[in-house]
Amino acid sequence: MSDNWGLCRDCKWWQIEPDAAIENPTMGLCIDAELQPYLVRVSGNSGCNRFMEGKPARAEGSSCQPPEAVPQR
Repeated sequence: MSDNWGLCRDCKWWQIEPDAAIENPTMGLCIDAELQPYLVRVSGNSGCNRFMEGKPARAEGSSCQPPEAVPQR
């Protein structure tokens, strides 16, 4: 397992709605450059080895099914 593994709620590649709380059940879009084409919708409790510590980005439409937001980073 990668040393970079971490939870989405603590990752700068997680993008959530502008007024959403940073919590485990909050749904958002993964905006990691390599994963953007797949519109990966994840919860704050999800995690992976693309993790980069930071505050989530925010954009309207990040939690839609499928996500409609444009990546903000």
